[in-house]
Amino acid sequence: MTFASIFRFGTKAETLERLSSLLHVATVPALFYFTTSDWCNNMASIIRHIQADFDGLIAVRSSAQGEDGAHFSMAGAYHSVLGVDSQNPVSIRQAIDTVIAAYLGNPHDQVLIQQMPTDIAVSGVVMTHNLDDGSPYYVINYDDESGRTDSITGGTGANKTVMIYHGCNPAYIESARIRKILEFTQEIESVSGSIPLDVEFGLRHDNSVCLFQARAIASHHHWDHHVSKKVVRTINQLENYYHALSQPRDGIVGDKTTLGIMPDWNPAEIIGTCPRPLAVSLYRKLITQSTWREARHAMGYRSIAAEELMVLLCGRPYIDVRNSFNSFLPQGLSNTTARKMVNAWLRRIDQQPELHDKIEFEIVQTIADFNVDDDFKQRYHGVLTDGEFDEYKSSLHFLTNNIVDLRGDKSLSVAEQCITNLAKKQGQRCLHFDVSETPSPMQCLVQIRLLLDECNKQGTLAFAILARHGFVAESLLRSAVCKGAISEERAAAFKYSIQTVSGELASNMRAVCDGISDSKRFIERFGHLRPGTYDIMSLRYADRDDFFTDPPCRSYPDNVELFCLTRRERYDLNRLLIDGGFRQIDADSLIEYMRRAIVGREYGKFVFTRNLSDALEWMACWGRGFNLSRDDVSYLPVDFLLDTLFTSLPTDSEHYLSERVDRGRDLMATTNAVKPGYLIRDICDIHVVPVQRSAPNFIGKGKQEGRIVVLYPQSTGRIDLYDKFICIENADPGFDWIFSKPIKGLITKYGGVNSHMAIRCAEFGLPAAIGCGEQLFDRLMVAGQVELDCSAKILRPMYCNQHLV
Repeated sequence: MTFASIFRFGTKAETLERLSSLLHVATVPALFYFTTSDWCNNMASIIRHIQADFDGLIAVRSSAQGEDGAHFSMAGAYHSVLGVDSQNPVSIRQAIDTVIAAYLGNPHDQVLIQQMPTDIAVSGVVMTHNLDDGSPYYVINYDDESGRTDSITGGTGANKTVMIYHGCNPAYIESARIRKILEFTQEIESVSGSIPLDVEFGLRHDNSVCLFQARAIASHHHWDHHVSKKVVRTINQLENYYHALSQPRDGIVGDKTTLGIMPDWNPAEIIGTCPRPLAVSLYRKLITQSTWREARHAMGYRSIAAEELMVLLCGRPYIDVRNSFNSFLPQGLSNTTARKMVNAWLRRIDQQPELHDKIEFEIVQTIADFNVDDDFKQRYHGVLTDGEFDEYKSSLHFLTNNIVDLRGDKSLSVAEQCITNLAKKQGQRCLHFDVSETPSPMQCLVQIRLLLDECNKQGTLAFAILARHGFVAESLLRSAVCKGAISEERAAAFKYSIQTVSGELASNMRAVCDGISDSKRFIERFGHLRPGTYDIMSLRYADRDDFFTDPPCRSYPDNVELFCLTRRERYDLNRLLIDGGFRQIDADSLIEYMRRAIVGREYGKFVFTRNLSDALEWMACWGRGFNLSRDDVSYLPVDFLLDTLFTSLPTDSEHYLSERVDRGRDLMATTNAVKPGYLIRDICDIHVVPVQRSAPNFIGKGKQEGRIVVLYPQSTGRIDLYDKFICIENADPGFDWIFSKPIKGLITKYGGVNSHMAIRCAEFGLPAAIGCGEQLFDRLMVAGQVELDCSAKILRPMYCNQHLV
């Protein structure tokens, strides 16, 4: 990447003055500037000049010599004063003195006076390249709500971000405002020699543009000069891949597909948006390759043989939403009706992308709950003929009755038994790999294969069935609340009464800290858990020595009151069941089904992750045999490791493996540089990428404010979490230890309404906002305090000093 500038940048004031005569799309507000030396010698004359040349309100801005250098920047280090009365000499002098007071004494530093523009509809900042790596995206950060000119640079206001690929066709940009911002940015690039720029702007209601600042991005000297070429090649490949993936396919209904990071099995929540090759390959092997569809078929959903759920776009995991939607169709439904429903579901998610992490509750009717008729009429009126709807509803009723039937060897009982059997097998062998042993690489690979095969056959398949039962239980409970058979408060009380393995963890941790139990027993039970379930870099509880340093102040109650339906609730639920065509279950059996589904899902996850965790330790041991660190091994796909069971390595095996690791690192660099959207509905979403803004899933009631602590998988248990809101990216079970701490609430970047952490927070009665999205989460990270009002469904940052740990 070579940037040969034909435009000479100076101070902020000098650059704006030069640009003012070169631009046609944008205008520079009237300006006047002077040095601090001039101010000292001619204060009265300067004030008179300002009063004569300006009217209304002015901005008094810094324009220091070192503020916007070509190789370094001190942006934000100085002060500006906005909204100064241009006819008030006292106000002018005070504002100028405030700006100069932040300088370091250079007499050539300048003060810039500008007319304050009015009628600002949008204000913001454009980076002409991604700041982290120089990838070829215009990054537009803007506020189109507050009407202020400094809301983005000042860290306040309604912050939105969109990234636009440099090679984007303007026709792909739906917003006229964004097209205008892009047009004026490209004009500045054309006169400044295409040097990477940081541009501040305002857009009036008539779509005219004001330029407030333009400076070179000082960090561009540190970028990889080949990144743009890599991104260009990759974008072309992604376009072709999406086009091919979206074509009609045998055995799959739906006219196109949509790709998303959260719609089903939530890869963004579980492994992240840019997982390393080992983690994503394990997730594919254990869940998204075939387990996901085999589990649903076993429960009575449509069979879609040989289809995978997850695809990788330059290493980034996406869910093939068409495949997902096909798997939620009831078995036996005609292709005509099935096609109409899948196309309707795809249209709804395309038109309402904020629902991408709520598909089971807001888009797809996966069962015949108590609200099936009303929901269908509200969302899909006219999609099916009366006859087709009767067929669809009848199929859903048959499916749902079979799912909730507790008699005999139905899918819930079979899955529970599989998990119980796997737990017994785990108990019969060494629970955790003994790192003092030094097995050969071949012995390590044999153990890895055995653990993963066992996990696939007896762990993740059963867990996937239990997870689907968990969603069914939540759908039935929500619809019962919607129909008035049970109140929201009583539904919350039911969830609170359910004792899961997470509650057991909190109680056992308290027992260790209180001296009632020893840490060895705790580690034997919970030592396999890690905050990154599929991440070899994330330490297990067994390898940490920081869990029992402080007594936990939060734990699950020792004697949780058993939830019992009132007479009225029982009557109303039975009436709903009868009216809904449920013949094999009554109200009390329904409550028992929901309890078993929720408990079974969490226990199934707890059990299968032991196999996975132990397999990761064997992989680390295999790596040590070739002088590979955990970090090195994380760049190797699991099938590459397992293939070496059957294919001998070259003589210089360490060099060969190191080269493969380097290839994995190179792939990750490209993965991070390419920025496809969180929901790809067509080619446009590969070029125009709004940063994810999700509607959070609120758990609990009431309003609270507090400071935040951001936790990462490597964060220790010694952190002071007292009365803090915990912010985590991924709602991984390995973070369950936080529930033994006296925290105020939980906020996650990713996660659905029925995700692991949502269930945990309901169990503990903890206020939470699950899955707030990338945009809001990033704002919270730079804020020190948060307001969480679960009743009003409000989550917003309150700026002060934050803590990252």
